[in-house]
Amino acid sequence: MANDEYQLKPAFDFDSNESNVLHHNVSASVCINGDPYPGTSEVRLDLLPQAVIRFYGSFKNIPFIKCVDPNVNISFYINDLEIKGFPARGGDPEVGELRVKLYPESEPIAVVGDSAAQMTRIVFHLFNFVDFMGNRRSSEPNGTVIGTTIEHMDLICDEWSVKLRSLSSTQQNIEFLKENGGYRLTHIGGIQKLDGCSFTRNDANECLTALRFFLSFIKGGWCAPICPVGFDETNHRVWEQWSSPREAWHRPLSWFDAQNTEQLTVLFAGFMKMWVNDEWQEALKETIYWYLNANFSSRGIIDAGIILTQAAIERLSYEYAVKDKHLVTTDEFKNLWASDKFRLLFSSLKIPLDIPPATLELRKLAKQKMKWLDAPRALTEIRNSLIHPEHKKRHQFDSAYFEAWNLGLWYLEMGILAICGYNGT
Repeated sequence: MANDEYQLKPAFDFDSNESNVLHHNVSASVCINGDPYPGTSEVRLDLLPQAVIRFYGSFKNIPFIKCVDPNVNISFYINDLEIKGFPARGGDPEVGELRVKLYPESEPIAVVGDSAAQMTRIVFHLFNFVDFMGNRRSSEPNGTVIGTTIEHMDLICDEWSVKLRSLSSTQQNIEFLKENGGYRLTHIGGIQKLDGCSFTRNDANECLTALRFFLSFIKGGWCAPICPVGFDETNHRVWEQWSSPREAWHRPLSWFDAQNTEQLTVLFAGFMKMWVNDEWQEALKETIYWYLNANFSSRGIIDAGIILTQAAIERLSYEYAVKDKHLVTTDEFKNLWASDKFRLLFSSLKIPLDIPPATLELRKLAKQKMKWLDAPRALTEIRNSLIHPEHKKRHQFDSAYFEAWNLGLWYLEMGILAICGYNGT
């Protein structure tokens, strides 16, 4: 195993608190109607108004007509790789200068390293992550005797060792986010093989994808590893992906207690064990995707969140009850009421079915009007009233929407945790 901290520090100056962060100055070229022209480009992470990687290219000795003709076809290249996207043009046609600002059509963008690149460690960056308490601590100098406390989190599974750590600026950046929103670097991460061996770009992408869904499930909102950089055994950069954070700062609800370190470390091994199963990986991707979209309450779409949450629960129930445990056949599952699909999953995983005492509106409806026997019936009846325009109880459950949304998310979280073998708090 390499140095304990993998020399774990940011690979880019994301902590400059600028809204436009320079990644690289690189050689570039444009191809205009089939004719190539060399130049240079800045690669920047723009954080306002929305985070995105952009390329700012400068090219000289361009014929006047090719600078000004809006009908010419422009292709943009970095390291002989075409960056597909949407170019905006400017410059000074009189002197043959063309400036191109390119908005890539997709991220991440991999232009450093090829499929043969071998790396022994990766450094990645986390924006807007949870202010967690680590399972160990260190101190960094800050001009005082005490220094800044750095929180470390160690995540281990059968194949990978992942380390997360806060920065000397984490607290300052989180306070900024609480007041202003937007994007700030809050943590840094490192990845190695547990046995210390080297690995390929494909291996790296598989682990980073798993971490994108795992860390997002922890936070309750999208939070992906940003701009990972792969280093070889001589500590040279051999691979990079350029990417931007997906969501501006918001504070979603989550099952995770940032003061309880053990929750993260215990879940990671179980999550990764399920992830290596192709069918479960696909199910986890879908259910977590729906969970994260349903959990964005600040958008003010609680009713949509109810629908998305229950679609995710049904998907989880199908994967568990039909494909994994073979409790029922596909046809039998298809013929079940939605509430029975929920009961099948929850009872199998030993998750309580009763409507919780804290959900006062749901309990009042269940007792006084609807005669709902348990939470699966209550949740699915409310969902049905939303998706069926002819439902006779439509708009009669408005007072219980928040509780139904919150309870559905709790059931979905508990289902995912139980399937991953988590049995902690």
